[in-house]
Amino acid sequence: MIKFFRKIRQNLLSEGKTGKYLKYAIGEIVLVIIGILIALSINNWNTNRKLKSEEQNLLKDLRIEIKNNIDLLSIAINEHEKSYAIAQEFKSLFKNRAAFNEMSDSTFFKKWRKLNQNWTFDPNKGILKSIISSGQINNLSNKELKYTLASLEDIITDAFEDTMKIEKRRDDLIKEIFIDAHIINNNEIQNFEPKRFYDNPNFRLLVIYFDEVRNDGLKEEHDLKKTMNRILQLIEMEIKK
Repeated sequence: MIKFFRKIRQNLLSEGKTGKYLKYAIGEIVLVIIGILIALSINNWNTNRKLKSEEQNLLKDLRIEIKNNIDLLSIAINEHEKSYAIAQEFKSLFKNRAAFNEMSDSTFFKKWRKLNQNWTFDPNKGILKSIISSGQINNLSNKELKYTLASLEDIITDAFEDTMKIEKRRDDLIKEIFIDAHIINNNEIQNFEPKRFYDNPNFRLLVIYFDEVRNDGLKEEHDLKKTMNRILQLIEMEIKK
């Protein structure tokens, strides 16, 4: 093809047709430029199609991970809500000794165990960490999704900060409460009376601590769930495009 064009130019020059030669040369240059632009467009189209395909696969994997994490978070929130409800109930009994005395030991201890439900949230973050560490997160076309995913780990840490506060403090308080509930005679444990917790200052401190800290923690946990549901919504929107 190049030899063919070259032959035409040579013939035009040999015939002295300079004007036609210049027009032809310009036309040839334009054709070359158009060819290059077409080639670049095809290359860009192929590249964009490949990136879009990779993004779709990534989003589908991420969708599974986020869905599983929302389920795990829902379990933690549900248990913490039960714990908070018991804290409120025990707190109200501080002003009603008669109602507390009417409660059976078994009922009280069941409620006590619910109070102490302090679920940690250990989300699966394999896909998220992979796309951040590899830089693939920069290939996500949705800016809101990209920025939210980039900050998600910090949001999770903040949301469960109150749960970790409870985890650090409750063991020492529980130890003192349980020691006081044992009936000891002649250095031997004679009995265990859980309802003796009522008069123990550490029990009251623990209940108040659970009531206040758990309440703040639940607000942040629910906000985290909203954020994760928003992420899932954005992922679904991008997959359906």
